[in-house]
Amino acid sequence: ALFHDRLEQSLHYANRSGRIVAVLLLDLDRFKIINDSLGHSFGDRLLSAVAQRLERVVRDTDTVARLGGDEFLLVLPGADERAAAEVAACILTAMSVPVRVDGRELSTTPTIGVSLYPRDGEEADDLIRNADIAMYRAKARGRNTFQLYTPDMNAAAAERLQLQGELRNAHLRGEITLHYQPQIDVTDGHVVGCEALMRWKHPALGMVSPGRFIPLAEESGLIITLGNWAIREACRQAMAWQCAGLPPVTVAVNLSGCQFQQSNFTAVVAD
Repeated sequence: ALFHDRLEQSLHYANRSGRIVAVLLLDLDRFKIINDSLGHSFGDRLLSAVAQRLERVVRDTDTVARLGGDEFLLVLPGADERAAAEVAACILTAMSVPVRVDGRELSTTPTIGVSLYPRDGEEADDLIRNADIAMYRAKARGRNTFQLYTPDMNAAAAERLQLQGELRNAHLRGEITLHYQPQIDVTDGHVVGCEALMRWKHPALGMVSPGRFIPLAEESGLIITLGNWAIREACRQAMAWQCAGLPPVTVAVNLSGCQFQQSNFTAVVAD
């Protein structure tokens, strides 16, 4: 609440004085893994250590707030594109040193999105949303980096949301299929196994690259449904080959790391 009040005040002052305000949205990469494996109390102390480092990077006139989870927001009154980029770079440098919590050293990297008033929005919510869009673009570039918002990102974000929605029931519509890449014994040329590869044939876009839709599925949680479907479909196909008189072969199925965190994972495979 205090963050929003500070941001609104900065925008009102900037509007009167013709100044710029930078908004930075920072997300800690893979914090959930640390939090889940070492406990929430440990995660809280890590967040406190991160907050202290952020405070040391910014000026007294800037505002640092925790938005929730592992996300932080920063307001930098009077900071133009260059100054905002310099602060983002300083944050990356500050976070490059491992954090020591309870005698354990942890490396956690930030990904940062940056938006500027009034160029990228005149309302607080618009600036936060656009900083969030820029942050996700930075994640797509490999994490542990920062990205300034540009207008074309809105179109990309809208397309991303649309694809994510269309992916939800794509396997039920028959758009998701498994393609089987054979593994061949080079000594005699016979097939000894195969790898099941997931493919999405979109009715309008044609073949959508797995590098495009698999990350969407992981972010939305759809990867669990798709992964379970892939296991069942690969088993069905392997049995169909045997019923057709072909010799049994090992079928390898790629799974997301998210699936191994499911308590019923072994039951799904056994079933």
